Amino acid sequence: MLTSGYNVEEIKQRLAVHKGDSLSQKELFFLFVYGFLGKKKAEQAVARFFLQYTDLRQLKELSEVELLDILEDEHSVIMFKALCELSERLNKRPRFTLGKIYTSQEIGETMSLELGMHLQEILTVILLDTKNQIIAKKNIFKGTLDTATVHPREIFRFALQYSAARIMIVHNHPSGDTTPSKNDLQLTKRIEECGNLVGIGLLDHIIVGSESYLSMREEKILS
Repeated sequence: MLTSGYNVEEIKQRLAVHKGDSLSQKELFFLFVYGFLGKKKAEQAVARFFLQYTDLRQLKELSEVELLDILEDEHSVIMFKALCELSERLNKRPRFTLGKIYTSQEIGETMSLELGMHLQEILTVILLDTKNQIIAKKNIFKGTLDTATVHPREIFRFALQYSAARIMIVHNHPSGDTTPSKNDLQLTKRIEECGNLVGIGLLDHIIVGSESYLSMREEKILS
């Protein structure tokens, strides 16, 4: 079977410098299989796959027998199945259904999955209607969050755009510790006061880590 030659070091260099977007599907497939099969067998596996298929996403639809026909190695089949499962889980982003009512616990747990692993603080605003149904959600700020950097006008401009009745704000602590800081408490008070002025109530301020959350409403910080 004819195979196309791949320069392993050149591919690795592009991956290191330009990230994954710089690699073609064939190069990405080759680099992964190369780690198990070596250069020659990896090139053959790539050729066999793309002789029958056109997109790497089709890998997850293949049976174990079909994978074995391509990879010709049971260990690589097992690793590919693990890779497909890993990519599926990484791709499962938590989402809210618009028009649905969520408890602070549900929002805290969902946003913990969404924001908890970020290395920078992100502030998300969730808009609610008069029945506390979610009507929109948006990340408003990123970076160090305090009363100097977070401008209520940006939050309430977003809220007024959708004629929201109430808002919830959520932000993450990269440290994982969800204890409110002095800045968090000051920010909460400022947004609550601004909301009262424009007639849009602050229903909750939730702080999330990678494995937990804190609701200021549940903790009676907001009443």
